Amino acid sequence: MAAQVQKHIRNIEETLKGYLYEGPLTPYWGLIEQKTKVKRERVALGILGFIAIYLVLGWAKDFVCNFIGFIYPAYASVLAVESSVTHDDTEWLIYWIVYASFGIVEYVGYTFFHSLPFYWLGKCLFLIWLMAPGEKGGSHFLYHRFIRPFVLKHHPVIDKHIRDAKEQINKFSNNGNK
Repeated sequence: MAAQVQKHIRNIEETLKGYLYEGPLTPYWGLIEQKTKVKRERVALGILGFIAIYLVLGWAKDFVCNFIGFIYPAYASVLAVESSVTHDDTEWLIYWIVYASFGIVEYVGYTFFHSLPFYWLGKCLFLIWLMAPGEKGGSHFLYHRFIRPFVLKHHPVIDKHIRDAKEQINKFSNNGNK
């Protein structure tokens, strides 16, 4: 059992290396490693463990979870819009579509979801899965498996309701101007 746990920890450390040795935070990870004399992978695992425990037991865990699910995708979306490549724009747009869809589901099931003991940890892991890039990422999977087929099947009815709503808004706003 202990060997399996250590194997999983090593796999997580290997996955983290790409993020810890490349990117804008690399100098800070180096500084932390130098000052603490602890490998940056272990420090990152400790931070992730702390966040996981905090999302189960901590105060304002809803804020922390939503912050994690929002801040990096928002930053990456700005970078995607500013880049000349369009593929990343599409990936992040799909993320936001799935994020919004999940928000609607979460709102409808608010009482049920918020009564679950590990809800915020599970939601945070779900949002991180949604952020994963490519075809194995959660956003891509959920969008192509559920959201896209639903919208394509029902878009004539949805478009009709949108047109009707616009007409009602225009009637209301024109009546107010008279």
